[in-house]
Amino acid sequence: MLSKLIIFILLIAQVFAKTILLTNDDSWASTYIRAAYRDLKKAGYDVIMVAPVRQQTGNGGSFQVPKSKTLEKDGEFGYVKKGAPSWDHDADDSNIYYFDGTTSACVAFALNYLIPEKFDNVKVDLTISGPNEGPGILSGFFTYSSTTSGAYFSVYNGIPAISFGGSDLNNTFFKDDLNNDKLLPANIYSSKIVELVDLILAKDAAKIPNTVGLNVNFPQVSTLSDKNCTDPTWMKTRILGKGVLVPSMSYNKKTELYEVGYDYLDNKQKDCEDGDCNLPSEYSVFFAKNCTSTVSVFSIDYDASLSQSNKVHSIIGDLF
Repeated sequence: MLSKLIIFILLIAQVFAKTILLTNDDSWASTYIRAAYRDLKKAGYDVIMVAPVRQQTGNGGSFQVPKSKTLEKDGEFGYVKKGAPSWDHDADDSNIYYFDGTTSACVAFALNYLIPEKFDNVKVDLTISGPNEGPGILSGFFTYSSTTSGAYFSVYNGIPAISFGGSDLNNTFFKDDLNNDKLLPANIYSSKIVELVDLILAKDAAKIPNTVGLNVNFPQVSTLSDKNCTDPTWMKTRILGKGVLVPSMSYNKKTELYEVGYDYLDNKQKDCEDGDCNLPSEYSVFFAKNCTSTVSVFSIDYDASLSQSNKVHSIIGDLF
């Protein structure tokens, strides 16, 4: 009787278990994605992880797939060696895959091939991209972020998605750094990811409009800067603020080379008509360093508002 009850409970759990697709741009061997994978599994979710075999930071939404059946060079941290298949699963976990491509290509590989072929075409309830080992807070860099591109690609495919950015710029190998210390920044971030995912999936992620996703950025926590910041609060934000930081460059006469910098362009929101214009921007909250995580809603619909469109059409209307 007891065995039948256990089997029944397991069957019920399988029916109600939610499936999460997990990716990033720092590679499948990074500490942060492995912490997120571990804790999402502990929370009862079915997690399929597909991430780049190597670091893909700064490649944005570029769509790069393997050029060969085998790796032409070692994977990140040498965890996979040159000559290995261009995609494969971890020897210790058949739900963890690497793919020799960019983040958006990893999501495509998962949705178009891997899940239909290896996971009985299970329905993905939510895609998580990250947590990135670096923030994704600046609208001027939004298309630069490979982490964000993973979330974008998922939303385009009709699957709700969240992009997570962190504040640790050191790309670390999970075999060296991952442990169970609650104060480890990767573990703090993973616990907050589970907190948000629990809330969304409990209320049904399918209710999220099919053209939007979430962009979340975590502050510096624990040993990164603020030892007192171990449980960041949440704050609603918007991606574009009153002004915007954008990449710039200057010429160094001594080295005769160009150097990358940042410019703050003010008053970009003077005609704000999209989203809640009263919300603070992600970067204003992030740089305040008050142990707060930002949560912004982004849209994959690039169309301007009707009012903005009408203003432009009043100028070019004679064309039509």
